[in-house]
Amino acid sequence: MEEKIKIIEITFKKVLYYLEILSEENFDVIFSKAKLGMEYVNSIKTELKNEFPQEELTKIEERLLAPAKLIKNKFDDIVTSKKLRLTVVANEIALLQNQKKLVNYYR
Repeated sequence: MEEKIKIIEITFKKVLYYLEILSEENFDVIFSKAKLGMEYVNSIKTELKNEFPQEELTKIEERLLAPAKLIKNKFDDIVTSKKLRLTVVANEIALLQNQKKLVNYYR
């Protein structure tokens, strides 16, 4: 069990690193690596749930809770940032369309 917990901790560190270096230029590659890391962690957690009683798993959850929360917050920040950027772009497009309509109207 301890070996699998170490693997989860290492994977959490990798995912946090990926989220730290994430940028517009590398978004597709790095975000998919982070997502794959989290899917891997979930598969290990499923294995642990099948192999060990809930009482033992509760003890280790506290150890993994802090990095999991950091990752969740990073993902939330990324999603919020992307939504904000999409809103800005949508507003710019709407403004350009309105300007185009005005130009056509004044012709």
